[in-house]
Order: sequence, then structure tokens, then C-alpha cells
Amino acid sequence: MKKLLLFILPFIVLTAGVWFGYNYYFGGKDYYTRVGTPTEIKSGKFDTGEKYTEYNYTQTAFDKKGEKSVQTMREIRDQPLRINAYLKLKVNPRKGVLSWEEVSESTIPEKALKQLTN
Repeated sequence: MKKLLLFILPFIVLTAGVWFGYNYYFGGKDYYTRVGTPTEIKSGKFDTGEKYTEYNYTQTAFDKKGEKSVQTMREIRDQPLRINAYLKLKVNPRKGVLSWEEVSESTIPEKALKQLTN
């Protein structure tokens, strides 16, 4: 029994450490927002000479409880995001917006949607 415990205990500790580390750096809370106009538009060139356009957005976002948060997003793409599209943001408290995806109005929690439509 002691040998089994000596084998399983380090595995559990290591797994818990990896899980907490992953959530610390790559985890986050979901927020919902409606896309507005970009707050800043920049053009530039990569080191390879290829041109790019950077769109910066400062958005008011709401979590599933309806609590407000202001988020800043930076996107390098050919065209700006679609105005009035609903986005689900994955926000890490240390890194800001990690990712986003466009969602339909029906998938947004009721309290967040109520705040977004006001």
C-alpha cells in the first residue's frame, strides 16, 4: 500500500501543478462584447516587407453575471471586425484578451445580453 501511495502521490502533485500553471498563464474568464469602431488604426510593414494593418479596439465587456469590464484588443488583419457583431472574449487577468470568437445573440447569457443591448 505504501509503495502504491509513493507512486500515485507525486503523479497527483505534478498533475495539479501543471493544471494550476496552465490556468495561471493560459486560462481566463469569458466576457461578451459588441464590436464598435476601432479606436486606432495603424499601418506598417513586417521585416519581410509585407504590409499590414493593425486595428485596436477598446470595448466594454460583460461577464455572465452582467459585471462590466473594459477590455483592449489588438488585431492585425485585412479588414476590421464586423461592426455590431457579438464576441466572446477569453480574458486572462495578467495578459488581457487571449482569444475571441464571434457568437450569436442566442448564446450570450441573459444578464450580459441585457447590459449589451442597453
